[in-house]
Amino acid sequence: MTITLEARWFGPAPLPDALHKWFAALGPVETFTQTDLYLPAEDPALNLKMRDGQLQIKRRLAGPLSTAFSDAASGRCEQWGKWTLDLADSASHLWDDDPTDLWVPVKKTRRQLSFAPGEQSALTERLPTTPAATLEAELTTVEADEETAWTFCLEAEGPVAGLVDTLTAAGAVVLDETLPVSLAPDQSFGYVRWLQQRPTVTTRPASSVQIPRN
Repeated sequence: MTITLEARWFGPAPLPDALHKWFAALGPVETFTQTDLYLPAEDPALNLKMRDGQLQIKRRLAGPLSTAFSDAASGRCEQWGKWTLDLADSASHLWDDDPTDLWVPVKKTRRQLSFAPGEQSALTERLPTTPAATLEAELTTVEADEETAWTFCLEAEGPVAGLVDTLTAAGAVVLDETLPVSLAPDQSFGYVRWLQQRPTVTTRPASSVQIPRN
């Protein structure tokens, strides 16, 4: 089980070029494309998805907590617990045949960079915190049901006692006056809530799915 503390924002397509350039200037960025299969729940505190032959279950443990990182960025921090389980059948039929219409493929182009505890002192003297946690930053373009958006996330991962200090100290540095866009609280939520806002996404089974009779 992994414990993380994160703040995430979503914005409409297209991804602002200034935001893309700003992110690239933060450090060495790794970029890759993948498609995850989500099962949106009615409760946005539960996140269930399939990725690379694994089932990932995330449950919100605390929050959301309103946090102002800078004049340009305010959001909601959420603490998550994550379990990753290997699937016996990595080529699950759900990718091709879902009679419930509940699973939603989400294509992502992810741009990620990581600041290990030993590298964080380059950001500010307040880092690394004690106990030290790793800081992850992600800028991703997402596509679901022919709708495209972008999402930016800051995430601290490591000892629970160090998550808040790492995220708040790093957030104030990363999201400083150089941030070229405004990140507002009403943009700050997780993937499940974003999926719930898509008009074709449902958390209820398709009407054609019926209880079998004996």
